[in-house]
This record gives sequence, structure tokens and C-alpha cells, in this order.
Amino acid sequence: MTENKEFDDLFITQLLEWKPENITHTQPNTYVIHWQYEKGALEICIKLLLHITLISIFETLFYFLYVSSLENSGIEWTVDTFINGAVNGCKSLNSTQIQDLNNMLEKYIDASNIINKGNFQQSIRILYNDHISIRSWMYIGGFVSLFSMVFTYIKCRRIKIGWTYIILENTVMVLLLGLYELVFFNTIIYPYQPLSSDEIERNAIQQLQNGCGLLRT
Repeated sequence: MTENKEFDDLFITQLLEWKPENITHTQPNTYVIHWQYEKGALEICIKLLLHITLISIFETLFYFLYVSSLENSGIEWTVDTFINGAVNGCKSLNSTQIQDLNNMLEKYIDASNIINKGNFQQSIRILYNDHISIRSWMYIGGFVSLFSMVFTYIKCRRIKIGWTYIILENTVMVLLLGLYELVFFNTIIYPYQPLSSDEIERNAIQQLQNGCGLLRT
């Protein structure tokens, strides 16, 4: 009876001490191997989620606050260049000539209708782009939620992970990537020459010539 009691006490003591930090490497077992693989997998997972989350935040801010405004400015500049010649020509006309042109053009162009349509499409475009921006932030929210779930699991399991190194490594990596993208955009993408105003005018004239025979020389 005494031997059985001593065995039970020893078993209970060993069971209470069955913790990862109390398991020595001199006695490898399945539990230790499982613990090591779990820790390694969680470290990789947390690194990837943090990296993707930081990149998603940067890309969203970079595009919607910087790139989109430059794209709009580029399109407006192209249109302004295309129409500036006609505007400068109108400045040399007197009131009688302008009235004669208006009488001729109003048969084919409804200026008020075009302006109203443009204003309506502008509001539609802004709402649509706002919807895209919200969708982008929803993606970020999804990554943040996944990161929070893994973070909570690690804390509940009391798994020790080098948070300082992981956060510092990913922050520096994303900052360097952001700096490269900024330099690449400003030195390569933005200076890229799209269709010139002369090419646009040529295409317009050729379409009129081929489509209805106007302006043929």
C-alpha cells in the first residue's frame, strides 16, 4: 500500500511539472518536438501577417493620397494642352465672330447638357473611388484581425517570440520598400511619356477623315 502511494505521489508530481520550460533537451520526446514546430510555425505566420499588413497600409496611403492625384493632374494637363490652342484662338475673335460661332456650334453641341453630364459623372466617380478606398481598408482590417487572432493565441499559449526583432525587421523592410517605390514612381513611372497632344489631334482628324470624310485634303 505504501509503495502504491509513493508511486502515485511521484506520478502526480511529474504531471504537475509537465511544462515546456521544465522539459530538458536531454530527454527528447514528441511533446518537445511538437512545441518547437508550433513555435517556429507561429513565428513565420506572425512575420508574414505583420509584413502584409504594413505593406497594405503603405500601398493604400501611397496610392489614394499621392498616385491618384498625380494621375488626375496628368489627364487634366493632357486635356488642357489639347484645348489650349482653340482657347487662345478664341481670344482673338470679336463679339460678332464669337456669336456667329456659337450659332453654328449650338446646332451640334449642347454645352449645358455636356456640363451637367460631366458634373454628374464627377460625383459618380468620387463615390466609386471612395467605395474602392473603403474596400482597401476592409482588406487591411482582415489582415489586422488575422494578426490579432494569432497574437492572442501566442499570448494564451505563453509562447515566447522575439517581438522586438520581428517588429523592427518588418518596419525597416517596409520603409525601405516604400522609399524605393516612391523613387521609382517619381523617376520612372511619372516621367513616362504617354500620347502627346499632337498625336491625339492626329488621331481625331484621322477618325473624322475615315469615318465621315471631313477635313480631307
